Amino acid sequence: MSKRKETCPSKKFCDLTRNQLGFTLIEMMVVVALIGILATALLLNYVKSLEDSRISASEADAQSLKTATEMYDKFIGFYPPDFSRGWDPGLARALPYNPDTGESYNPLSDPHPEQTCPQCPQKWAGIIQSRWDGPYIDRWPQSTPWKGKYDYNYWPDGASRYGCTVPGGIYIGVQGDYNNNNVLPRSAEQKMIDQGQDADRCLNGEAQILLISLPE
Repeated sequence: MSKRKETCPSKKFCDLTRNQLGFTLIEMMVVVALIGILATALLLNYVKSLEDSRISASEADAQSLKTATEMYDKFIGFYPPDFSRGWDPGLARALPYNPDTGESYNPLSDPHPEQTCPQCPQKWAGIIQSRWDGPYIDRWPQSTPWKGKYDYNYWPDGASRYGCTVPGGIYIGVQGDYNNNNVLPRSAEQKMIDQGQDADRCLNGEAQILLISLPE
């Protein structure tokens, strides 16, 4: 039994149908390509907007911490001691503490308080406890916008950070977490350098935002 061969009503109709199908396929390929280009553009724009919003959030945190540090100095008479990343130096509580672990500074167990806070006067912990009139912030920021940790830094003039000298001042470091993960992305750090927000001007996975300049 022979297989039935499908035929077109006319050659003109068949040629027209083939041309229409071919043109439709080309159109579909063009549309798919345009959709891909548009999706890529939208994704890049979203990533840029997200990065810009995170930079703005870190700037807002820095401004809040600057105001709190100035208030602290007004009441205490000197700036907070410099502890480790993630530690509140004394803005939400009188003495430094780590809100993540609950660990707090105990002056009674510190045999060398002058080394803990070299810029502070003698018996600085007692002075802080007698003069502290905070809290100067509601709470220490739990994380940076990139899920890292902030680090309050007190650096004298000529201090070096990863080989890059920074002017003397009070800084807030936008840094990685305790394991140095979730560091500042290179693209975000470059933007902060270009905008004059990263004082060390080094691409090292963190930004040092100057809060208060120290007199030379």
